Amino acid sequence: MFLFKNRDEYNGKRRIHIVTNKDRIRRILQLSSLVISIITIACIFCYHGMYITTAIKSLIRWIIYGSLLFYVAKYFILLFYSLHRTEYLKKSWVEFVIIIFLIFQFISINIFHFNIVNSDNFENIYLIFIQFYFLIIVLIELAKMSSTLGKYHLSPPILMVASFLFLIIIGTILLMMPRMTTNGISFIDALFTATSASCITGLSVVSTSYCFTIKGQIVILVLIQLGGMSILSFATFFSTFLSRSMVGLRYQYMIRDMMSADRLSDSVSLLRSIVLTTFIIELAGVALLFTYWKSTGFFISDKQNLFFSIFYTVSAFNNGGFVLIDDSLLNLGVYGSYFPQVVIMTLVFLGGIGFVTIRDFFSYRYIRERKKFLWKSLMPQTKIVLRVTFLIIGFCSILFFIIEYNGVLKDVNGLGNKIFTSIFQITTCRTSGFNVLDVNMMKLSTIIMILVTIFIGGSPSSTGGGIKTTTLFIVMRSVIATIQGKKNIEFDHKAISPTLVEKATTILLLSSTFILISCFLLTIVQSDVKLLHALFETSSAFTTCGLSTGECANWNWMSKLILIVNMYCGRIGTLTMAFALTRHKKESPHQYPDLYIMLG
Repeated sequence: MFLFKNRDEYNGKRRIHIVTNKDRIRRILQLSSLVISIITIACIFCYHGMYITTAIKSLIRWIIYGSLLFYVAKYFILLFYSLHRTEYLKKSWVEFVIIIFLIFQFISINIFHFNIVNSDNFENIYLIFIQFYFLIIVLIELAKMSSTLGKYHLSPPILMVASFLFLIIIGTILLMMPRMTTNGISFIDALFTATSASCITGLSVVSTSYCFTIKGQIVILVLIQLGGMSILSFATFFSTFLSRSMVGLRYQYMIRDMMSADRLSDSVSLLRSIVLTTFIIELAGVALLFTYWKSTGFFISDKQNLFFSIFYTVSAFNNGGFVLIDDSLLNLGVYGSYFPQVVIMTLVFLGGIGFVTIRDFFSYRYIRERKKFLWKSLMPQTKIVLRVTFLIIGFCSILFFIIEYNGVLKDVNGLGNKIFTSIFQITTCRTSGFNVLDVNMMKLSTIIMILVTIFIGGSPSSTGGGIKTTTLFIVMRSVIATIQGKKNIEFDHKAISPTLVEKATTILLLSSTFILISCFLLTIVQSDVKLLHALFETSSAFTTCGLSTGECANWNWMSKLILIVNMYCGRIGTLTMAFALTRHKKESPHQYPDLYIMLG
């Protein structure tokens, strides 16, 4: 009875201590975690990007070990200060598994001296694994801290603008580090490359193959992957970590509208399936390209073959347009071979139609429902995206074939090869910027046609840029309805709301105006530039296409800065940028009489 009483007294004092101090302990740990994370990430950047001595390497290694030890201690401290420990363990099971695995690995290696890696490279490989563990833990910590953003009432456009800006800044810092380049790089060129990769544009002012080392190319690869998934990651950010608050509910409704999900729960399931879809498509692309280049013996080693396969797959699916060998795909054993061109063209096409369309068209659940319920069909957005995409590719490929039959297609042998090359060139240059033909050798009429296709760009929720296929469709429907004297705009037995028409018209007008102003400014700061080159480069930058005449590499820093702003605003979207920079005003409760003005 005495022991029981002491135990109750101990538990009571412990609960009082926890309730009194848990908020203060949590704030101290969060602040310490932020400081330690910044210091350790800076050390990791220095380790991979700077030429450092053995003593500095040893110091960085101990800093990383100390950081991991802090996070292990933090986990168990928070466990102690939790009133509901079982619930805490259920919520943080991922961290628990990582920490247990980390402890097990530390014991097996440092106490039992168990390792299966060659002792000469073991220390470096083990440190890389430790860095990988640290980054995973930091990502988990950032995910937890993200829930506090709700109290600042930041709008989705502002957060989207900030996330791209943060990615570009980090990319610029990394690319300027000595070990990322062969002979160094200027700040404006590093900023240009980081922006081009983060905004999945593909424009280059320096040679990716000669200027950047393998580490620099890996940084570009990561920026392309993160840039291609940034909008979707942003949506996942709120749907996953803010779902338990009213702010999270508000953002989930925004995600539902953006992704065209039928129900609120569908937005979360869609965003979770995006990661899996991306992984499957890119894994298939890597396997197919690796097999092709392996069979041709183009690369001297499997390691080089694998890296090129990963790089080109990620660049193609995310419509990045970056290449590791100059002249795009001309010098990579792709030109003249159907198999690699089909793989790259398919990756570009899938990345350009959007994840919503991919899920609606290829999802087993949706296919089964359409077979079971005959009245069910593809979503209206899917129908619009596929129809407009195939119409643009088909019509422009025919025009390209006719116009360039005796032009750049003259040296292509065989009628079938000419037709296939035309289809490939239009499909890839529309959003990704890959090319197997020299743009500078194309006729003026072809370049104008390409400008129109890249201005239209990809589709919503895709990795492509431009005004999007759905925007073009709604504007054209509105024009036709106006000409025919119709008040209502309809498609697939549904009415297109005036709000959508207004947004589509605004996007078209803002995008056109932005390109024209950029072209005008470019002719001022780069006085010797030709109008066609200025219009082509600014359009390619704004639409994140990346197809280039090669002129921008020789331009001054002001011209490059204009293209940087174009790439950034084009990836964010003019409407999103406008929402982020303006404050919404409440609409007046009363309505004025209609105003009549003569038009036309």
